[in-house]
Amino acid sequence: MERSDKEVREYEYLARYYDFLLGDEEGFSLWLEYIEKEPFKTCLELASGSGVMARILKDKGYEVTASDISDEMIEVAGRNFDGEYLRLNMIDFELHRTYDLVLCIVDSINYLYEEELETMFKSVYRHLNEGGRFIFDMHHKERLNEFAEEYIEEGQIDEDTYYQWTINADKDENTLNEHFTFYTPDGMIQEHHTQNIFDPNMVREKMENCGFDTEMIEDFVEDEKVLVIGRKHEKVV
Repeated sequence: MERSDKEVREYEYLARYYDFLLGDEEGFSLWLEYIEKEPFKTCLELASGSGVMARILKDKGYEVTASDISDEMIEVAGRNFDGEYLRLNMIDFELHRTYDLVLCIVDSINYLYEEELETMFKSVYRHLNEGGRFIFDMHHKERLNEFAEEYIEEGQIDEDTYYQWTINADKDENTLNEHFTFYTPDGMIQEHHTQNIFDPNMVREKMENCGFDTEMIEDFVEDEKVLVIGRKHEKVV
């Protein structure tokens, strides 16, 4: 059989192995601790990926709308989540409905550029009920130091597929660069991901410009993750 080495776009190939390489269901308890600190009924999750958090929340009785921009991730999510799953660009969207809670977890916001953040925050604000919360996490700035030297992981996924996963930081550009190489019977498939590291003060300012009261937990996962909680103002009657 002729080999067909190629490079693909983000999550085009990784999607099928996302839970194997990046899944961490135990880690979802960290988010749930804050998600369930206050009562809510309805939830919109942005960048839902393989649908694990959507499934957990649905199983707990919440009304969940999941979403992602990747067709491949939406297809894979069918094995985890059997609820409403929309194809959605999380930057600028309009669903003509509102929710008690909007989620965007697992560093998904770091795929955006700084100039896209305010547009996203405005979209989220429009889709929240009064007093509703927007909860997301992002990379801690120490990740730039952690991956100043390249990290390399190699392993076997199944009988015929091997992988190499590398992560390195670019301190000049404030980015984390992840490269996945899959060695398959049909050839080598490469997929590259770039995530931007944001200044928490800049994020807070942009959120407050959009109307959010904002809380930041910078030690959510020490030197790894910052948790951000924005609240839409309640009208005073």
